[in-house]
Amino acid sequence: MLKSLDRKSPLPLYSQIKEQLLTLINQMAEQADKGPHKLYPEETLTERFGVSRMTVRQAVQELVNEGLLYRVRGVGTFINPPHVSGQLREIERFVHEWELQGKKILVVVSAYEIVPGPREWTARLGLPLHTPVLYIARRRYADDMPLALDDRYLPAEMADIVSMADVQQESIFLTLARKGKMIIGKADYEIGAKAASRQEAALLDIKPGDPLLERRLVIYAAPRRPVITGLSLYRADLFTYSISLPFRST
Repeated sequence: MLKSLDRKSPLPLYSQIKEQLLTLINQMAEQADKGPHKLYPEETLTERFGVSRMTVRQAVQELVNEGLLYRVRGVGTFINPPHVSGQLREIERFVHEWELQGKKILVVVSAYEIVPGPREWTARLGLPLHTPVLYIARRRYADDMPLALDDRYLPAEMADIVSMADVQQESIFLTLARKGKMIIGKADYEIGAKAASRQEAALLDIKPGDPLLERRLVIYAAPRRPVITGLSLYRADLFTYSISLPFRST
């Protein structure tokens, strides 16, 4: 509920508007599963607060700059849904972790096949070029929104352990540990950024050129055997990574 502004407050009018919009955003974010929420039009906010359109626009623009709102030309201003968060303290178990964040998870498998291994991924698996590998492609959704694309490559014999049903229900390394009795030792991540291609944009329901978070990985079974490698692409407007580091004084 929007309130009248305090004209005697030392806080600028646009800052007061911004604070009220922040409260509104937080309230609407709790209903993110009901679809995108459109912010009041600038004309409505101008009339409601009794200020100039420039004052309203300044408050809205700051929230756009902070990633809490986004504009669609000719349509209006919308509230960004809360980001899904990954973490870098241990190997990511996306189904479990995202469900703990209250997200409804859906995994769609678009490829599960034995293919000649591409150069980059056979090298990361320590295999000769074009060695057959198990290729798995997935699209991940959170609250019905396309969030990530996964390409995974495993030694071909892992197809005897990892089924298509498994990769829809849990992280692949967990299946290897559970069904293959492997001890998963570590994972190496390389994280960067890229612009979405036309194909990637179509799959993730964004525009070509929009920013993506790019993550390459290699997961090792003990003692030091690479068993999974591949690439994940995340929508940068919906996903963040967090990390917590200890402080050492020496």
